[in-house]
Amino acid sequence: MKHILLIFIAFTVPTASFSHPSSYEGGFDFMGSSHLKHQSLEFIYSPKYWLGTGLLLERRPDFWESASLQLGYLAKRWNLPAAQGNFYLIGGPGYGSKFDFNDTKTTGLLYRYGAQVDYETRRIYTFAKYTEQRFFDGNGLINNRLELRIGYAPYLAKFTELNSWLILKTLFTEQFEEVNYIPTVRLFYKNFLIDLGVDLNGNTQLNFMVRH
Repeated sequence: MKHILLIFIAFTVPTASFSHPSSYEGGFDFMGSSHLKHQSLEFIYSPKYWLGTGLLLERRPDFWESASLQLGYLAKRWNLPAAQGNFYLIGGPGYGSKFDFNDTKTTGLLYRYGAQVDYETRRIYTFAKYTEQRFFDGNGLINNRLELRIGYAPYLAKFTELNSWLILKTLFTEQFEEVNYIPTVRLFYKNFLIDLGVDLNGNTQLNFMVRH
């Protein structure tokens, strides 16, 4: 009964069941993202609904790359009559490289940390996530990234039907010196999600997620 209740809560607000650092208890998530300035692959297993564990591979071509353990902890969840909110702490150790403008390469052990918060109704979707990676040796910054999203569902559908969202993503990178706006269409059906977006410079972004 407990597992059924957790799954019901996760799917009460459809988009809330995706894009989270943890899943339902015993769930597996596989995610990927590709954009000119950021590429990633992520695998998450959730031994508990409030804990996600896994592996994250990230890179920005010619700038940096990393492989790290991914830990996601659900610090707070708000279950409201017609909405849901979540606050997560995320991070983990890893190993990475940073490429400087003079083609020098710095490699070493790193740590990644951050936080994520979201609030959704069946019509409105809001999301904010900040992450930062630093080398243990000297505490040097590898990269930081702030992602904001706001979305709207043009129609209401059941979880067993095709759901659609119109989302505006805003990305702040390189110590907030770079800003990218990416209008995005999100489609998900049962356990599969895909995001298709194009930033204002014409660069495409593709995100996908498969849940088991």
